[in-house]
Amino acid sequence: MADIRSTIVRRPVTVERSTTVRDAAAQMERQGVGALLVMENDRLVGIVTDRDIVLRGVARGIPTDSRIDALMTTEVITVPSGVDLERAYEIFRDHAIRRLPVVDGRRLVGLLSVDDLLIRTEHEMAELVHPLADEVFAPHREAPPLATTGEEPVEPALELPPRRRAMRAHPGDTLVVHRPTVTQPDRLGEILEVRSPAGDPPFTVRWSDTGHVSFVYPGPDAEVRHPPEEARSGTG
Repeated sequence: MADIRSTIVRRPVTVERSTTVRDAAAQMERQGVGALLVMENDRLVGIVTDRDIVLRGVARGIPTDSRIDALMTTEVITVPSGVDLERAYEIFRDHAIRRLPVVDGRRLVGLLSVDDLLIRTEHEMAELVHPLADEVFAPHREAPPLATTGEEPVEPALELPPRRRAMRAHPGDTLVVHRPTVTQPDRLGEILEVRSPAGDPPFTVRWSDTGHVSFVYPGPDAEVRHPPEEARSGTG
């Protein structure tokens, strides 16, 4: 099994322990993250999540100009960068945590999350899932006859089924999830990140109704809507 370093997708966002609750929340919003690692003299001393800010801070009336170290968890579970992913799975399972700082000695080198493991698993399964999805959504029809050029038969060009083509996306596209009844509005989300070079799912999406960012593999009730080409290129 691969080691943890192969799964880290971005450096963690850090703040000093003297940072205010207000500034920490603003940093989360700017960076699009749900957790901050709290540092002191380049040493990891705590972790604080958006849930901590809400439940330990807002719910208890803690002023927003208080220091973030008043809300952080100080007993931070870490994992060495050289261990394999199987050990990371064990730690997530045994301690019921979502995020795991990765260290090299005493140096912080990354942050591994349960979402990262889900994304990795999704990538490993993609080659199995896509052919099955193509079979489900492709129309069942007789194969077209071979086109001919002179005496030599020419195989027709292979095309992706409509469902697969329609679900390819770029950052900035809109994911639309259709509701089961006409009385419910469709759910819209901005596609922030597409992990596949071809534009296939899964996507990272910011939902317009909640502002939350989530990792999505769209179902048959969803479609991707593309902005006009001039809007994507920034030309008028």
